[in-house]
Amino acid sequence: SLSGSSGRAGARPVAQKRTGAAAAVRCAVGAMATHRPPLRLERRRGGMAVVPVATPMLLLHLALSLKLASAAPSKAPAEVIPRTEMSHPCSRSLSRTVRKQLEREILKPAQKAGVDVWPRGCPLDPARDLWGKHEKQKSRKRSSGTQWSCGICGKSFKSEHYIDLHMERKHMNETPRGGVCIADYCEWFDTCQGETRLKKKKGEPACDNKTMAQARSSCEEAMIKCFPLDQPESRKLNAKFTKELCRVLDCRIREEQKKEHHMDMMPVVVLMILIILVCFMFFSLMVCCVDYSDDILQALVESGLASTSLVKKLTKARNEVRKPLGYDRTKSI
Repeated sequence: SLSGSSGRAGARPVAQKRTGAAAAVRCAVGAMATHRPPLRLERRRGGMAVVPVATPMLLLHLALSLKLASAAPSKAPAEVIPRTEMSHPCSRSLSRTVRKQLEREILKPAQKAGVDVWPRGCPLDPARDLWGKHEKQKSRKRSSGTQWSCGICGKSFKSEHYIDLHMERKHMNETPRGGVCIADYCEWFDTCQGETRLKKKKGEPACDNKTMAQARSSCEEAMIKCFPLDQPESRKLNAKFTKELCRVLDCRIREEQKKEHHMDMMPVVVLMILIILVCFMFFSLMVCCVDYSDDILQALVESGLASTSLVKKLTKARNEVRKPLGYDRTKSI
């Protein structure tokens, strides 16, 4: 009880000090609110003007107002609602990229070679593509803004992301049973970081030999299942695709391919620069010949490279060409 009473006794002065400080602040604010600063007449350009005198009370009032204004809470920015992401682990965008490369480098060459019936269990069979049917049921309209339409239920969406989200939520029953996520084959075509191949991308992770070994193993296994060795056509395709796709899945080989690609691009750039320079020089020469033709002809006569009769014929031909075109040198100048 003694300790409690002594604690309360010690707390009273602190509470009284806080109460006294708050009362002092309220009194100061009230005094400043009712304070009327003295006025004086001052000569201005437009005549006499009445201005307040800067008293200490007025300066204190202005300083307190500025401090309160700076301490006022600012307006919170509008909250950005994040878009809903896909829940399925198989990436649709990456599958689209791999599908393009797969059709161009494997499916179409195989079809031209006469192989269009895929063996049972082939992971490259288009019928087993997990998102293949969904992609065929999407249509894009560009009439009034880009819109995507669902061919299954007819609904429209403002972007491809939301129609993909709709397909995932409402039409997963349209996917094949035991479908294959072809996004897992992105390493075959070097498209795991984007569509552009054989180009060094900023922030691209370093090549991993373990990942490349797994990709090479899956590639060789897929070629055996899709192009069996018991038929001559499929045997040729097996050897071709294994050599061009599977056996080059190595970090050292891929780095060499990228270097060769950059070296192949250099002559094209140099050739383009030379063509631009030649065109610029030819254009400049033509402009000089047109603007200074009289001086050029006079210089040829004086140097003995052209006779006077030849210069007269050239001048006459030049004038005859100018007349139908309506070109007058004096007017153009």
